[in-house]
Amino acid sequence: MRFEFWSTICAIIVLWSLTAWSKHAQTPIQRFKIAENTFRFQDYKKAARQLRALLYPHPVLKDKKLCLKAREYLGACYFWLHKEKRMEEEFTALLVKAPGYKLDPFYYPVPLLERFNALRARLQSLGIIPGPAKKTKPRPKPSKHEQHKPKLCKTVIKDVVRHSKILCFIPFGVGQFANGRPAKAAGFLSSQVIGLGLNISAFVAIETLRGDDGLFSPSSARKARILRYVQYAGLGVFAASVLWGVLDALHDFKARQVKTRVIVAPCGAGIGAGVKF
Repeated sequence: MRFEFWSTICAIIVLWSLTAWSKHAQTPIQRFKIAENTFRFQDYKKAARQLRALLYPHPVLKDKKLCLKAREYLGACYFWLHKEKRMEEEFTALLVKAPGYKLDPFYYPVPLLERFNALRARLQSLGIIPGPAKKTKPRPKPSKHEQHKPKLCKTVIKDVVRHSKILCFIPFGVGQFANGRPAKAAGFLSSQVIGLGLNISAFVAIETLRGDDGLFSPSSARKARILRYVQYAGLGVFAASVLWGVLDALHDFKARQVKTRVIVAPCGAGIGAGVKF
């Protein structure tokens, strides 16, 4: 009974490990391409799940155009799935980011285009997004008082953040977090936790099979041997992930990171460009 319980726990951990690792092994762009192909093959239910994973709880696509395209596809999926409220939510988020965004009239049906344009008009009337650009009148010549206003100058300030290389050798994705790669860090963290969990779980299960004399009975010896293999496999997954994580962190490591800020102030105010460590 105890063997069946621990075998079930080990199987669940292995399946979770494979699912988590396969998700993080793909880049966001690859995941977008897969979702786009699913959308074009008209599997809207599956495409909606794939696209929503790219946008929530926070967008993982760094390219702004791809992020807008993902929202377009997700809103269209909800249209064909007859989920009106979710369709409006996605198209609203799309129009807030890009008020002038247009859908392809050769690809989408007329009812979808009409709802999209009606939603844009409603958002413009509520003042949530700007309306059509109006012709601007030529600026009048500045008065004598305005001509004597102080000129403004831009000041560039650079903040230099230094990183320690020691963080690259710490397991559980610490090096990836320090390098600003949270997706990679989550992948290494999950794989190492799962590998270590397999190792410890199998060890505990083996110890429970021992008799009062510390030895295994003939019936439990085979079970203990199988669990020993699971224990070694978990240790191997953990060690391989740690080694890979260290090499990956060293590859992306940057000794320092420069962040630039611009400050606008009257010229001659005693502000100059500087570098802050």
